[in-house]
Amino acid sequence: MVSANPYVAFPVFNKSKADYHLKIGMGVAYFNTIFDSIQNHTNLMVSSHVTWDFKLFLYRTLINKEDFSLRMGLGFSHESNGHTVIPNKGINSGLISLSGQFYKNKNNLNQLPSRVKGKNHSPKKFFINYREGFGWHAQNEAEGPQVGRIKPVYALSLSAGNIYNKHIKLRAGFTYKLYEQYRTHLTENNIEGLSDNVTLSSSAIVAFVGTEFLMSHFSMDMEVGINLYKPFYREYNPSNKIGISLMKLVATRLGVNAYLFNTNKLPKHNFFVGGNINANLGKADFTEFSLGYTYTFKTDK
Repeated sequence: MVSANPYVAFPVFNKSKADYHLKIGMGVAYFNTIFDSIQNHTNLMVSSHVTWDFKLFLYRTLINKEDFSLRMGLGFSHESNGHTVIPNKGINSGLISLSGQFYKNKNNLNQLPSRVKGKNHSPKKFFINYREGFGWHAQNEAEGPQVGRIKPVYALSLSAGNIYNKHIKLRAGFTYKLYEQYRTHLTENNIEGLSDNVTLSSSAIVAFVGTEFLMSHFSMDMEVGINLYKPFYREYNPSNKIGISLMKLVATRLGVNAYLFNTNKLPKHNFFVGGNINANLGKADFTEFSLGYTYTFKTDK
């Protein structure tokens, strides 16, 4: 596996005497060997050469000098194609890292920032966010006989929240999703209780909270929500085991966005495009590309 993983890192545990940093990355990975029904049929983890790549690390600085730092970290790594090609169980790995960095001088921009003491007086900004998404979902064995058939997923999302310190964007809102995979299945099969209104039964409504780490024209975007309404998925995953129940209840979303205008300047109007992986808890649901708009209120002095 070879990956490109843009990341954001920031200090945590400010009251601790030790120096800790949290690192969150979201990018893409390439695998040279994937699932093949004849030559590699036991590999159910990866069935596409290109996948999403998510990493989460907690680092502790062991040595910190003007020209050199040494860190040890514990982390989690996840690779998945977002259920666009199956089988796609995904790869989850626990990782241990030991890394050293050399600096030309103490002001080198690659060095992780030190902890900041006291309050930050940068005013918060209230915003409204609108997003339209288009994704791809591959049918699995629980959703019908045509395993691997790919159909689009449409999403509309509206949220509101505050931007803190020009870099952290917190929001809450609702998302509506329509799965063409589900609608086709219900149209082809008469399912009691679902086929009476195939569009409604193929829909999902999610209430979510989310955060973005803003970095000039780019951001790292994360959401966690509750499936208020998703009848098809619940019908075809009837088990009441804890893991299945949580997958029916919890919706997650991870990705990156690119903004038209520099977010550090807090523009009143801004547009963005994004790429994300949607999941039912930790199980991939679909890969999505989005187009969105943010309106920021200039209310603070």
